[in-house]
Amino acid sequence: MLLLIKYFFMFLSFWYSQEGKIHDFHTSLTEVHYNAKEKSLEISIRMFTDDLENALTKLNNGQKVMINGVNDKANPFVERYIQQHFAIITPQKQKKTFNFIGKELEGDATWVYIEIPNCTSVNDHTLQNDIMLELFDDQTNLVNFFWGNSKKTFLFNSRIKSAALNF
Repeated sequence: MLLLIKYFFMFLSFWYSQEGKIHDFHTSLTEVHYNAKEKSLEISIRMFTDDLENALTKLNNGQKVMINGVNDKANPFVERYIQQHFAIITPQKQKKTFNFIGKELEGDATWVYIEIPNCTSVNDHTLQNDIMLELFDDQTNLVNFFWGNSKKTFLFNSRIKSAALNF
């Protein structure tokens, strides 16, 4: 319980970081919602924009990638980065493919939206999230996973990069 309280306050600090000010910790927030009508997973990932730009620049062999809003050219890099660092893996060890929907800026953060179609079950699947772990030893990734009337919260960091899904 204390661990959840600690991460709650870290999460609040995430929302209150000021633009232009270096933030003291590194975190992402992901929400996964099952859409029963469409039989799909709708996924939103919130990351600090400056951290995401650093990750994308590293992915682009050191050439600077900027996220400037609607007309930027970062989408292919964002999609590739998410493919490499976030996944739902089937019992047969296959990553479920996703559709990149887009991204939007919100203050000093960027929301990335993806969808996994044709998903009727996640039991015995594995959730992988190692976003930004290649950049920061103190990175924490919080995932809220909603399936039907159930919600599970997962915490990923340098020691925990995947978790079993069972609803």
